[in-house]
Amino acid sequence: MAGEKIRVMIVDDVAETREQLRKLLTFDPDIQVVSMVGSGEEAVKTVASVQPDVVLMDINLPGIDGITATSKLLEVSPTAQVVMLSVQGESDYMRRAMMAGARDYLTKPPSADELIDAIHRMAKLKPIRGAEVLTPATGMGSGGASLGSAARRGKIITLFSPKGGTGCTTTAVNLAIALQSTVGPEIKVALVDLSLQFGDVAVFMKLQPPRTIADLASRASEMDAELLATVMMPHPSGVKVLAAPPTPEDAESLLTADVVDEAGGNRLIKSILKFTRQEFDYLIVDTTHAVDEVMLALLDLSDMILVLLRPVIPEIRGARNFLTLLQKMNYPMEKAGLVINSVDNKRMGIQPEAIERNMMPALVHVPLDERIALTAANYGVPFVVKEPRAPISQAIIKLAQVIHKNFSDETEESSQPAETQRRSGLGRLL
Repeated sequence: MAGEKIRVMIVDDVAETREQLRKLLTFDPDIQVVSMVGSGEEAVKTVASVQPDVVLMDINLPGIDGITATSKLLEVSPTAQVVMLSVQGESDYMRRAMMAGARDYLTKPPSADELIDAIHRMAKLKPIRGAEVLTPATGMGSGGASLGSAARRGKIITLFSPKGGTGCTTTAVNLAIALQSTVGPEIKVALVDLSLQFGDVAVFMKLQPPRTIADLASRASEMDAELLATVMMPHPSGVKVLAAPPTPEDAESLLTADVVDEAGGNRLIKSILKFTRQEFDYLIVDTTHAVDEVMLALLDLSDMILVLLRPVIPEIRGARNFLTLLQKMNYPMEKAGLVINSVDNKRMGIQPEAIERNMMPALVHVPLDERIALTAANYGVPFVVKEPRAPISQAIIKLAQVIHKNFSDETEESSQPAETQRRSGLGRLL
């Protein structure tokens, strides 16, 4: 849009508010208000003729509300970028607006800088007029250029434990930060919380993300780098976090029955991860403790599955059953790795070496340190940051180094494995 003014439509039922917004935008010579309307119906009727780049949409409108108006407006003008304005700052309103197609959400009244910045950011997302729209299936236009880096196909490392309380989230959080520190700032590391209903990754990192993976549900098949960037939350370590929904109800849009594909996996999660791996070099994924449609999707996509357990009988049994299940699925066992957590050789219990003899060699033994682990969880400061020299931190750092070494010499694969063929009948098995 170089050399062109950004065309803005204002939709608000209060004439005074429309005029205030227009005056705020006069401070930027690159913005032109091309239309001001007072209802959602009028916005839908007008949008085709005025062709705005950005629409400022009030959420509370007479007749059809702003969320419904956004959905209808985008059917008429799919390239318009909608910024929702509302006096309500709750996450539920934000989620519903994003699912309707809004690209940003501002609380009223916005400041001039906040409003102008949002409009410029949205204008950069709008496709050039006449350009071919990116196809969701490939993420490529007619020129064949990938949305992500042409050479990037990030490695997905999934952490899984059949039992709760094994330290899966703690390990995922600290591993992501340790990996980022190991590889340096040039390598992009993402942490994805796929414990969709009760995920705590953001809490463990003292983050309050305004958006979560639920905000991608309605756009999973048409994702782009800018949309992903607006949802992911940066951590001071350099890791970017894709957080779980804030409540179980918010996760429903990702867990409905119609999102399960013929192989038993969650197709929305697959779409989101397939795109995200184009934007990052490593994805560390935290999961819930069940082999469900989300886990089946991860089995299709993961380059490594880390199975966590503590040296206690129920967890050993659960981990062994899970590994046996992978074998029945004909899953490549070279992709599975064992992590033995909470190891304390001074206490009575099962020794890690005995576990390894009956299962497989462990990638690392993580020593028990309840004080450090609990303090880190309660204060939201991962222990690899707060106490990097502690043995528990050193074990996670070692795991990060092992993972990076394992993948650093690999040649980037040009295509994905045949997923359906490898796991045909998996849903029936489960």
